[in-house]
Amino acid sequence: MEALVKEIPPLVSSCFCSSAAFLGRSAEAVVFYAACPFFSKAEVYERAETEGIYYEGYLRNTVYVGRSWYGREVNRIGLTTNEDIRKGYKYMEFLVTKQHGLDDKVSTLPHPIVYRCIEDLQDPRHTWITHTQCSPVEEIKSENVVKTEYYKLHLIGMSFVKIQDRRTGRLMAEYRAISKYPYAGAPFYPFFTWLNWHGDMFQANQSNSCPEKSQFLTFQYEVLRVKK
Repeated sequence: MEALVKEIPPLVSSCFCSSAAFLGRSAEAVVFYAACPFFSKAEVYERAETEGIYYEGYLRNTVYVGRSWYGREVNRIGLTTNEDIRKGYKYMEFLVTKQHGLDDKVSTLPHPIVYRCIEDLQDPRHTWITHTQCSPVEEIKSENVVKTEYYKLHLIGMSFVKIQDRRTGRLMAEYRAISKYPYAGAPFYPFFTWLNWHGDMFQANQSNSCPEKSQFLTFQYEVLRVKK
C-alpha cells in the first residue's frame, strides 16, 4: 500500500486533496442555504426615543488612542461612532475592554470602562468629516443597551443584535443574520465538469448573506430613534 501511495502523481494527489476541501466547502454552502430562511430574524417589539445609545460587544469594545487634526491626543471607539453623530444623536456610550495605543499595540484593560463619545471640533479643511472624542465616565446615561455578538465557523458567520431596556432587561428588539464567505483557495479542474461540479463550485465561492442586506451595524436606528 505504501508503494502504491508513493506512485500517485503529485498532480492527481493535489487534485484529490483539493476536491476533498471543495466538498467540505460545498457542504458549508448547503448548510448556509438550508439555515437561511430559519436563522435570519429582524423583530422590533418596542421602540423608544433617546439622546444617545449605549453599546456593548463586538466591534465597539476597543478604544483607539490617536491624534486629532489639531494635534491633541484623543480617544475614539471605532468607526461607528461617527454615524451616530451624523444621524443626530448627542452622544454614544460604550463598554470598553481593550485599548489600541499610539504604538499600534492592543492591550486588555484591567477592568471594563464605560466611555462616552461626543462630537469633536470640525476640521475646516475637511468639513465633510465628522470627528468624535471619547472620555471615561462613572455612570451610563442611556436607558437602553445595544448588545452585539459575532461568531465565525470556517466560512459561516453569524451576527446577533439584542436591544434591551437597560434597567428592566426587557427585550425591545432582536436581529440575527447568517453569512457565507467565499473560499478563495478552491482551484478549478476541467475533469470535474463531467461530474457537474463546476456549477456547485461557482456557488460555493460566492459571498452571500441572509438577509441579503445586512443591518448588523444599523439595526439600532430602527428601534432607538433620535429624541426630538
